[in-house]
Amino acid sequence: MKRPRSDRRALPADYLQPLVTALADPATLASVRREELEPVAFQLALYFGVRRDPEAASALGGVYDRLVVESAPEERRTFVDQVAAAVRGGATSVLALLPVLQRERDAAVARAAALAFAMLMPAEGGELPAGPRALRALLDHAEPDGVRAGLVGALLALGDHRLRPLLDGAWRALTPAAAEALLSLPRTWASRLEVEWLLAWMEDAEPATFTAVAGSLARLAQDGGGRVLELEHELPAPPSGDAIAILREWSTRELGEELAGRWHDLARRAGDPSGLDPVFAAWGVRA
Repeated sequence: MKRPRSDRRALPADYLQPLVTALADPATLASVRREELEPVAFQLALYFGVRRDPEAASALGGVYDRLVVESAPEERRTFVDQVAAAVRGGATSVLALLPVLQRERDAAVARAAALAFAMLMPAEGGELPAGPRALRALLDHAEPDGVRAGLVGALLALGDHRLRPLLDGAWRALTPAAAEALLSLPRTWASRLEVEWLLAWMEDAEPATFTAVAGSLARLAQDGGGRVLELEHELPAPPSGDAIAILREWSTRELGEELAGRWHDLARRAGDPSGLDPVFAAWGVRA
């Protein structure tokens, strides 16, 4: 069910303060019924996005922690979509998405929130877009494995060639569980950014991780439907929606041939070169 658009101009600035104060009591938080958690979290998220104060953040965090435990990922993904829609409509700021980027356990939900955050954060100047820069900063302090995977997954999902400096070495911020969650996320397309990032990770990886990343790289060729793209997004996204420019395009075989030297160097380092046979086959590289 679509929510009516919130209009913060029609409400006093502290309209939810009584609820925020009440939720500071653990007994009050525990008394919120399961079916009320999502609508309460939604209202608190909009409120925090406007107020940006520690009390509201704490109340929202407590409710979202319960939502993570007591609801399915699909329900929380709907919550993320609704908060993002409220941000696009001007009812609140991108900070309303912060609890998801701090407390979520599911990598796909965290990635959805991170993508919305990256695309909706206002411009702040600088060589790199503000939203992706903020995601990279959050990665340095993130604790849940799902959040770590989702933050990196969002930067990769953007596929924007300008984000290479932000992703450089980001695999080192991933625990084994976060790495597994990241490599399990579905893709919309195959970007050159992700191809080269996975290659760089393999060049730096321990043997167990090397095999998992190689498998992901082989799947990426299939996920892209035989195409690899060099992308650039308009960030922040315009009101009409995401605006993406395809700067260059390769077939998987073309890019495989271009990067053949790196593939073969990895095969020599792998100890068992046959372990890269699926990657070579997927990218049309001669073993």
